[in-house]
Amino acid sequence: MNVIRNFSFLVFMTMSIPVLWADDALVKVKPFIRQHCVECHGPDKQKGEIRLDILKHDLSDPEVLEIWQGVLDQLNLGEMPPQKQPRPEVVKVKEVVNLLTQSLAKAYEKTRSTGGQTVLRRLNRHELRNTFRDLLYLNGADYRPDASGSRLVDNNGNGSVERTGNDPLRFFPEDEEEDGFFNLGDKLIMSDFLLKLTLEAVEEVLGQATHLEAQPKVAIQHLKGHLSKPRGRELEAFCRELHPSFTGVYRNEPLRPDAVGRGLPVSARYRISVEVSGHNQKHPWGELLPTNQNEPHRLSLSLRKGRELLPVTQWDVKGDGQKLTYTVETWIDQQWVPELNWENGPTKRELRADLLMKKYRPDQVTKAPDRKVIIDKKEYDKANNEWWRQMSCILLKNFEGPFLRIHSVKIEPLIGSWPPKSHVALYGSGSGGENEIRRLMSAFAERAFRRPIKPELIEPYIQLVLKQKVEPVVTLPGGIQNLNYRVYEGQWNKLPDFDALKPVVSGEIANGLIDLKVSQRKEKFGMVFTGTLSVPRDGQYVFEMASDDGGRILINGEKAVEHDGLHGAQLKKGNIGLKAGKHAIRVEYFAYGQPNSFRAGWSGAGMAHTKLTVDSLRDTKNSQKKSDEVPLLIRALQDGYAAILCSPQFLYLDESPGKLDDFALASRLSYFLWSTMPDDTLFALARSGKLSQPAELRRQVDRMLNDPKSAAFIQHFPAAWLRLDKLGSMPPSGGDYQFYKNLRVEPMLAKQVTTYFEDILKSHGKIEKFIDSDYTYMNQVLGKWIYRREDIRGAGLQKVALNDPRRGGIFTLPGLMTATANGVDTSPVVRGVWVLENILGTPPAPPPPDVEPLPTDTRGAASIRERLDLHRKNEACASCHVKIDPMGFAFENFDVVGRWRDKYRGDGNPIDTSAVLSNGDKINDIVEFKQMLKARKPLIVRNLTRKMLVYATGRKMEATDRGEVDQIVSQLAKKEDRLRELVHLVVQSKIFRSK
Repeated sequence: MNVIRNFSFLVFMTMSIPVLWADDALVKVKPFIRQHCVECHGPDKQKGEIRLDILKHDLSDPEVLEIWQGVLDQLNLGEMPPQKQPRPEVVKVKEVVNLLTQSLAKAYEKTRSTGGQTVLRRLNRHELRNTFRDLLYLNGADYRPDASGSRLVDNNGNGSVERTGNDPLRFFPEDEEEDGFFNLGDKLIMSDFLLKLTLEAVEEVLGQATHLEAQPKVAIQHLKGHLSKPRGRELEAFCRELHPSFTGVYRNEPLRPDAVGRGLPVSARYRISVEVSGHNQKHPWGELLPTNQNEPHRLSLSLRKGRELLPVTQWDVKGDGQKLTYTVETWIDQQWVPELNWENGPTKRELRADLLMKKYRPDQVTKAPDRKVIIDKKEYDKANNEWWRQMSCILLKNFEGPFLRIHSVKIEPLIGSWPPKSHVALYGSGSGGENEIRRLMSAFAERAFRRPIKPELIEPYIQLVLKQKVEPVVTLPGGIQNLNYRVYEGQWNKLPDFDALKPVVSGEIANGLIDLKVSQRKEKFGMVFTGTLSVPRDGQYVFEMASDDGGRILINGEKAVEHDGLHGAQLKKGNIGLKAGKHAIRVEYFAYGQPNSFRAGWSGAGMAHTKLTVDSLRDTKNSQKKSDEVPLLIRALQDGYAAILCSPQFLYLDESPGKLDDFALASRLSYFLWSTMPDDTLFALARSGKLSQPAELRRQVDRMLNDPKSAAFIQHFPAAWLRLDKLGSMPPSGGDYQFYKNLRVEPMLAKQVTTYFEDILKSHGKIEKFIDSDYTYMNQVLGKWIYRREDIRGAGLQKVALNDPRRGGIFTLPGLMTATANGVDTSPVVRGVWVLENILGTPPAPPPPDVEPLPTDTRGAASIRERLDLHRKNEACASCHVKIDPMGFAFENFDVVGRWRDKYRGDGNPIDTSAVLSNGDKINDIVEFKQMLKARKPLIVRNLTRKMLVYATGRKMEATDRGEVDQIVSQLAKKEDRLRELVHLVVQSKIFRSK
């Protein structure tokens, strides 16, 4: 593409003159400071590099303000003075706390941050991918709102990693992270290398949005009777014998219809209807089939490609025998397979025909074949299989356990108008007129730049298109009209005179595409196809084919292209001049042996390559990026669009200093909650000037949180807040942890955390539920392998009641326990720092540079507790570890994958979780630790507020933002500290609504 690859733009730095403002009330605090603080923070010693004896009173200085705020925080926590120092009177502490609180509150009101502006912020990988999706109307698995994007994968197990999938940003480097956030403006820099990758991604997504091929012809599939052919001794296999009109489902096992076993042929939106009946929800066989008889049968629909599984929906089917039809519409990518599963059905281990017969039909059980009597293995296997068949059939005829009947599955493509919206929005009617080009480019640029644009801004992009040679684009219906075929049998070394031979089969092909399969032969045959081609205009046309063996294409009896003889499939081209109108086409082909194939297509002026065969010569997605395969008008417009998509106005969020205008507010709001561009509703409200009205803003936040695109916020914000990004950095493997890799547990753990967060958000739950709750989410794998429960069924996460006070809340979820371990062992220090930084928001000071992480001489230290005791003997370490270690020890009962343990795995020593907090409080276990967290809930709420503001604005909070943060926390307390209300307060805040 003829796009300028190097561009530059200015980032203006603003400066303001600070106003000197001192608070005389701080003078009254100084005697307290001298008496209780200067010993550790004075001229002789400065713990944490803090010196208080000479601390100024100028609260307009952000550094001074931050230190005074730290003093207040430590007094509120009761952590200063240290426990070993004389304690001041409670009355004195209250007096100082009140003075500092009042002084700092005044300072926050008078002082606005001079540096608290979001740095010009580039879209990160997630935001860029989602914006491509919505701007270009793209669909697919890689564009799901909660998609995490492609990752480096070792596909061969040989240490060589690669990025897989169709994600257009798969070759982008990871965005730079700070404190778990991947959207901070000062970290999202641009480089020549990244700009080159951006251009390549732009070319790819424009190709995905362009559809020059004929409208796909996909037949409705109405699958009845037996959807698949079970193997072995499964009851479903014998059900085929007894019940040919439906598919019996007796256990929790994926069911993929054989008719679509290789995936659907075309990427499109589909309507899937499943006719099903549930039976025996209440049943007498509960001892061997221990299903939950108080809940309906849960039938799930998912999409599978390889090992990747995407849940679509789940239906509750009453077990009363009533036949019902459930319908869902969803986008399905090519080669993805619809998959049904009875989520809460019996397991394969439970559904044993022999055991069920012995238990519930003992009078009908016959003796199984004896291997000692039937010596011949083949004879024994035959007899044994027959015995299994007889027992299974008897069982099925008298079955009183739960089961499902799938009566039919209907898969209906919903392709609609053609070309699709993604193509029409870019190319319109394809006329190539200047007015249409201007209209298309202006509309695209306004959506891409996310605000109204001035004519002078868009004009250079329009001229980039107009200066190129363009001509109208022709889109043909595709295929050959009145396509007939004849099949001949014979063995040839070159094309024979087919007219002199007698065909053995003849017929018509309704879809107009040449297909060798209609011959129903694999070798030693020949075919002739005849029909009519519609030529759109006078000009030269290129015919291409690749045949194995000989083939030729004739137009009006004149040879257009030929490749005769015995050979493999090689691409051959031929040119021929044609007038507008209808022309006779004849295609000849012969196959000597196997394999055999024939693919062909044609193209011409203003017309993209169009296939003539079922199998295309071109990869449609890739061919529409190549300039020699694309009509001139399409090529020119793609150049213009690529220039827009590589411009700073698209790649960066356009925010001017001060209060955000409605368009900037729309973008900030949409990238906060959706990680993508504003939709039509937000644009309309921005144009009307109504978006910034508080009531309207609240309505929009609720609408956006209820939209499926909010999955991006639910995916990315908890990960940043709780450092879930560390999950997978050191995964456990081998031995007792081998299940973690074999069962692909890691994505389940991440989903469990985000699902819990989503539940609190969408149910208007209280933030306190993050600390503790009487429920959690798990599926069958997590229930069995992490929670050691056998009563949880199904692959989907489900809300499960807990009778264990150690397990509730989000902070003890196994995903977070795994993220805070190293894959081999746990560390109270790592988890303690995690609590202080990410839960309480009181991070410890960084360790001194000259101190080892743990002492090298650990003689006499038998446990991690004893090793840390030795470590704390170093005075430089003690002040921090007295805060860190107790927080971490509370989690020691959770191993590296979050399973409960009472003893250490290596030495078998019992685990001691008791600890004394830095303020003197004692805790004995995780239950008491949660009670401590509840007492410190204001800290948790403040930290959560601060982190949400960071995520929402793309900048770190400063000391001067503390006043507004505290204001939000105060307002939230009046609303019962509900998470959804926090989102509202963040959006309504001055920090969010200004740069």
